[in-house]
Amino acid sequence: MNSSRITQTLETINIRPDEIHEEQLSEAFRILLQLIEDLSENNEKLKAENQKLRDEISLMKGEQPKPDIKPSGKKPNVDISSEEERKPKNTPKNKKPKTKKKRIPSKLEGK
Repeated sequence: MNSSRITQTLETINIRPDEIHEEQLSEAFRILLQLIEDLSENNEKLKAENQKLRDEISLMKGEQPKPDIKPSGKKPNVDISSEEERKPKNTPKNKKPKTKKKRIPSKLEGK
């Protein structure tokens, strides 16, 4: 669960420690909410560290690490044509094969 989802869930249950009249319950909710924030932050740090270690292991194995994809401010490449890839190579069209084909005489040729 990411931090925005946690915040959304907490807003859904609509608990406000300041509005609770019992001081003990109010303090308990404050502590629990602080604990949730701390654990969520710690979880995000551990996820980042885990991915970093996975990338390091991949590099040691000779594999590619997970790409770090960030949105760029550049304009996307408009020319995505694959025309160059589709162009035929400059090969002669009337080129004969190197192996000789054996000619099989037909029955009509012999007569």
